Amino acid sequence: MHNIPTNFRKFYSICKELFKKEVNDRNDFQFYPAVPKMNDLQIVALSCLMETLGIDSENLLWSKLKTDYADLFDNLIDRSRFNRRRRRLSPMIERVQHHVAERLDQLSQTMIVDSIPVPVVKLAREKSFKSFKSDFETAPAKGYSAVNKSWYIGYKLHVIIYDNGVIQQADITKANVHDINFLKEINHLPEQKFLLGDRAYISQAVQINLFDHYEVKLKVPFRHNQHHYRKYPKKNRSKRQMIETVFAQLCDHLNLRRNYARSFPGLAARLASKLSAVSLLQFINFKNGLKISKIKHALCF
Repeated sequence: MHNIPTNFRKFYSICKELFKKEVNDRNDFQFYPAVPKMNDLQIVALSCLMETLGIDSENLLWSKLKTDYADLFDNLIDRSRFNRRRRRLSPMIERVQHHVAERLDQLSQTMIVDSIPVPVVKLAREKSFKSFKSDFETAPAKGYSAVNKSWYIGYKLHVIIYDNGVIQQADITKANVHDINFLKEINHLPEQKFLLGDRAYISQAVQINLFDHYEVKLKVPFRHNQHHYRKYPKKNRSKRQMIETVFAQLCDHLNLRRNYARSFPGLAARLASKLSAVSLLQFINFKNGLKISKIKHALCF
């Protein structure tokens, strides 16, 4: 399961399949005057693999590759160069998740939306921290987590999934941005689907907008003091449990809340790698005829 060369070849072959029409004959997304030792698809595959195996420290990964697998990774580039290329290729790493979602789109008619806190600074350092502050537009903010019933400094990861666990899309906002703003600014959705959310997504204007543009029906629970109150269907509550499963996998399996980044581009690259890693594991399960959401042992087959 933790055989790095075998799993790397598996991820690399899937990435070649997903990006077949987007790369050149060297498996790069662009032309390089000086041919790099590692092509772009290898960077993408290795970024997703290290998150899958729970290796979120590049120092640890490079020490393992140079000592245990030096003969199998003879084209390994410098760690700092890998880090720079990983940040630059972050949009392409994110596209892995989009490609998998497009291929598995027809398996489900119901989507679920929710957000999860991504803290990056200890609350005790609220007045003194300097990380992530190079740009005001992407600087972290103080927000409240209703689930943990506590304040934190960082961001929110907004995720839309299908009810079988496949990640449809995701985005990052500051921690003080209300969840409904994610749906207000969304620019693509598969058409003629149902979208389930919690009470944070109550908005008649957003419901009308989603239906007019994508024919997507947004279903949220009524507040108890609303007119024409109706009980939320049990089947919808059951389907919404899947997003809690996905969040648990991101936190426990892929260490979502363990952060080593010191800038927003670095954090965005890491989050994109984690989400695409989940999508690759789900795609492997799909190809092997296994339950898509059970990613824990996907690499065993």
